Amino acid sequence: MNKLKLSLLIGMLMSSVSVFADYAPASVQAALKEMCPTAGDVAWSRDEAYYVADFMMNGFDTKVWFNAEADWVMKQTDWVTMDEVPPAVYNTFAASEFSGDRVQNVTWVQFPRWQAIVAVEVGRSNLQTKYQILFTPNGEILRARNVTYMYNPLGASTFL
Repeated sequence: MNKLKLSLLIGMLMSSVSVFADYAPASVQAALKEMCPTAGDVAWSRDEAYYVADFMMNGFDTKVWFNAEADWVMKQTDWVTMDEVPPAVYNTFAASEFSGDRVQNVTWVQFPRWQAIVAVEVGRSNLQTKYQILFTPNGEILRARNVTYMYNPLGASTFL
C-alpha cells in the first residue's frame, strides 16, 4: 500500500513539474520561436503581467519579455563585461564618476519601439552599494541610480 501511495505521489509530482515547464501560452511560445528560431532549453517565468523566456543565444544569457497578446516588449542580452559595449558607451563610462568602481554586470536591452539601452551595474569598492547606469548606444547617460536593495533592477517595472 505504501508503495502505491509513493508511486502516486511521484506521478503527481512529475506531472506538476511538466505543467510548469512550459509556463507560457502556446501563442507566446510560437512568437518566441518566430523571433528566435534557434532558442533551445527555454525556461519560462513571469514578471508582473509579462511572460519571460530565458535561454542562451550566441553564448549570452538572453531574456525576452512578451505580453499576453504574444507581442515582444523587451529583450535583454547579458554581456556581463564591458567587452561588447559600443565604443561611445565605453568612453563615457571611463570618464564618469563610476569608472573606478567594479563592473558587476552589463546588459544590452532592446525594445520594439524605443532605442536600445546599455545597463551597467557597478559595485562601489569596499562598500555594499551598487549602482546602475543606463546609457544610450551613443554614450549618453540616461540615468544613474542606487540599486543596492533592489531585487530585479532590470525587470518589467524598470522599463515597461
